Amino acid sequence: MIITLTGKVEFPLTLDPTVWIFDDRKVLFENAFKEAEPVPDTEEKHWDQSVYQQKMKPPINKSLSREERKKALENSYVMPIADFIATAKIQEDATHAVFVTETGEESVALDDLKKSMFLFAVDGRSIKETGPAHCYLPSKKEQPIKAIRQIRIS
Repeated sequence: MIITLTGKVEFPLTLDPTVWIFDDRKVLFENAFKEAEPVPDTEEKHWDQSVYQQKMKPPINKSLSREERKKALENSYVMPIADFIATAKIQEDATHAVFVTETGEESVALDDLKKSMFLFAVDGRSIKETGPAHCYLPSKKEQPIKAIRQIRIS
């Protein structure tokens, strides 16, 4: 199953959450909503190829060890949606996003969408029945939007 991103965007997108398990931008579900710890400025900063590659958009997949592959198939993951929103280039007059689901439509503020996380894998498996992804909005972390078919920017 796929999710289409349409409406007031320059570039409509087709999102396939089933392939996000291979994307380096994915975040462990249990770490997704924790505050990031600030990095002290006193650390010596030097060029590191792995850091450089991770900052590229999209990041370059590094080879996974057997242990890392096993871990990927045992955990639940979310994907920040902000990079996809930036790629679609939302028009300046857009203010809301409408989630079209199996059960109806739900409108949210565009700022909430930009900060949202999409749960796409539970215990290493893609979400089948209420999927392909669940949207966790910053203001409604306890009630994700499920069974998303389309995101329409308005």
